[in-house]
Amino acid sequence: MTRWSVVIFLASLVSACATAPAPKISFEDAAKEGRTTASTVPLNDALERFAAGAQVRREAVRAGSPMSDAQAQAWNELLDATDGFLARRGTREWASEAMRVRLRIEGELQADTQRFGDMPGPLADRVTTTVRALSLRIAKLAPAERSVDPHRFRWPLNPVVVSSPYGSRVHPIAGSPQFHSGIDLEAPIKTPVFATESGVVTFAEWNGGHGQQIELKHDARWTTRYSHLDVVLVKPGTVVKRGQRIGLVGETGLTTGPHLHFELRRDGDPLDPEFFLAMPLRGLSMGARP
Repeated sequence: MTRWSVVIFLASLVSACATAPAPKISFEDAAKEGRTTASTVPLNDALERFAAGAQVRREAVRAGSPMSDAQAQAWNELLDATDGFLARRGTREWASEAMRVRLRIEGELQADTQRFGDMPGPLADRVTTTVRALSLRIAKLAPAERSVDPHRFRWPLNPVVVSSPYGSRVHPIAGSPQFHSGIDLEAPIKTPVFATESGVVTFAEWNGGHGQQIELKHDARWTTRYSHLDVVLVKPGTVVKRGQRIGLVGETGLTTGPHLHFELRRDGDPLDPEFFLAMPLRGLSMGARP
C-alpha cells in the first residue's frame, strides 16, 4: 500500500469509539447553532489561502511528481493553524466548525493524491494525527439525539445506477489503487439529489477534489455525504426532511463525468451503502466504471 493509500485510508476511518454523554438537542436547536456559529477567522483564512495556492502548485508539476517543498510547507502552515483551533475550548459551536474543517482538509488531501506521487512521511503522519484529533474532539462533543436506522434510508437518486462501488479500486484519474470511501451513482447532469433521511446540514460548499459537497448529520452517529454537485440547494444549519431536494448532480471537482459520489458514515467511518440501503425496484447496479 502506498503512503497516499495509507493516509487517505486512515483519514477516512479515524473516529472516536466512545462518545461522552451530552445534553439532548433537537434538530431545530442544532440548526440555530449552525446559523450563529462564530467564524474561526485565522483558520478560515489559512484554509482559503492554502486552497488558492495549492491549485497553482498542483498545476505547476507533472502528475505523479513528488510533492513540492512549497506544497509541504503550505500543509505545515495549515496544520499549525489547525493546532491552534484544536487548542480552543470545545463547544457545540466549535464541533460544528470542526466538522467543516475536517471535510476541507480531507478534500485538499484527496486533491493532492490525484496530482503528487507521494507525501513526505513526517507530513503524512501529521495530517493523519490532526484528522484523528479533530474526529476525537467532535465525537466527545456529540449531543445525544434521536436514533436513526440506516436500513430505512432512501437512495439519493432514482434510478440507482452504481458506476463505481465502495472499496479498493484503481482511481479513474490517478490510475493508482486507492480506497473508495463511497459509491458513484451515474446520472445526467442537473438530476435532482434528495436527502436520504431527515437531518441537519453540517457542510455545503466547495471542497477540493469533491467539488460542491453537502454533508447531512442524521443523529449523533450517522452522516451522509453528497459530492461533485452542480448546484447546492441548502445552507449549513438548515434542517432538511427525508426526500427533500438538496442539490443537483454535476461534475465539479475531480471527476470523469457527471455523477454523484455518495457516502454513508457511522461515527466518521465510511461504510458500504449497498449493505444498508435497499435497492429500489427501478435500481440497477452496474459495477465499476471502465
